[in-house]
Amino acid sequence: MNDIERALSEISDIRSQLAASTRFRGYAPEVVAMIGLISLAIMLAQLAWPETLATSTGQQVVIWGAVLAASGITVAAEAISRSRRQHGGMAGAMMRGAFLIQLPTTVIGVVAAIIISSHAPEALWIVPGLWHMLIGVVAFASYTTLPRTIIWPAVWFLLSGAAVMWLAGQDGQLTPLMMGGPLVVGHLSIAWILYREGVPTA
Repeated sequence: MNDIERALSEISDIRSQLAASTRFRGYAPEVVAMIGLISLAIMLAQLAWPETLATSTGQQVVIWGAVLAASGITVAAEAISRSRRQHGGMAGAMMRGAFLIQLPTTVIGVVAAIIISSHAPEALWIVPGLWHMLIGVVAFASYTTLPRTIIWPAVWFLLSGAAVMWLAGQDGQLTPLMMGGPLVVGHLSIAWILYREGVPTA
């Protein structure tokens, strides 16, 4: 490695270190709030028409899995755009940091759901609680780059996920409230924290 390559490598390392300790401003409060409100609407629709929208545990897992997937794509697309505006030359490093935080838990959630639905569909009631807890893990892991009060939604997702597992485990059944409740409260709380702590809106 010549001097120029070494210097470029050191600059890249410094940029990564700065990104790891810099407030990430890519998450839009309004987008996170929208996810919470959409979750609320779906939960209320399932409560109103359970014979159509909540006929089985499998159906509920599919519906809420689709909600989480669409939400993740929406947040990621907005985060890329906002990061370029907010972080300039550090946008790439900031996005890589956020991506590396979320990738492991996303893979775990998807793989676990696929394996359980394929080989142990009677245990699908485990999946939503697991998803909630994994979201909590992401929030905890983001503690250094998001407002410090993100710790409270993180705790909420972990505890509510555990509660959903415990309640669903009583009879192996899920309810719309178990599925949507933690997502509604958690996402609206995160949106409020991002807004209140001064993360600029688009």
